[in-house]
Amino acid sequence: MQNVIVPLNAFDRVEVLEKGQTSFIKLIAGSGAFGIEIRRELFSEQDPPLESMKLEIEQNQLFTVYSAPIELWNANHQLNEQELTTIFEEGKKLGAKWVKVSLGHFSKEQSNVSHLHFFLKHHPEIQLFVENDQTLYGGNVSNLKLFFESASELNMPVKMTFDAGNWFYSKQEIVEALSQLSQYVQYLHLKQVDLENGELVTVPLQKNIGHSWEKVMNSLPSDLVKALEFPIQPKERTKEYIQMMTESEVLL
Repeated sequence: MQNVIVPLNAFDRVEVLEKGQTSFIKLIAGSGAFGIEIRRELFSEQDPPLESMKLEIEQNQLFTVYSAPIELWNANHQLNEQELTTIFEEGKKLGAKWVKVSLGHFSKEQSNVSHLHFFLKHHPEIQLFVENDQTLYGGNVSNLKLFFESASELNMPVKMTFDAGNWFYSKQEIVEALSQLSQYVQYLHLKQVDLENGELVTVPLQKNIGHSWEKVMNSLPSDLVKALEFPIQPKERTKEYIQMMTESEVLL
């Protein structure tokens, strides 16, 4: 099944900022990807208006995910409604079907989940995804579970992006994360994080050497949409990594 997304942060940051995210669209489409993940933090003067990006993405028949580095719940545990509204408006102009943010400071006792439910009811054209980030609060298994349980109680249309590598940064156990959160996952960010010289480093995927990303992928449904969120260098190897994902699905 063709279900691989390529995020723009997989490529050299300097090159993306210098050339613009739009310049990578044809490469991603030509590599056999299902879609593209546009990154808000990587917009530069080289990128055209969002409506123009939308047209080029559509011409290359790519599914669009819009990722924004905002926290759903602010430090006071309240909904970041103003920022969320802006992100959804930008996502709509971009033609994104999915918008991805991080959890932020969710509190079971203080966060008004009904407020988010009301917001999403007025934006049915976009699916909200919440990702485990690298912070100790937004990447916390317990916090994420409490949020998704609260959302499920209201039958709220919100899904999880499971980042296979971020658990290392937030000091959480991957097996526990899979056990507690797998039922909410519909989007998988694949990266491998290794310890090099005492520091956590995201490295390219390699098959059949016992890396944690393979364990994660094998624990979740094979038809999940997957993103390649690791350094792809040179960028021409994108096709090779997409084929690796396709072959892995066949083996499952």
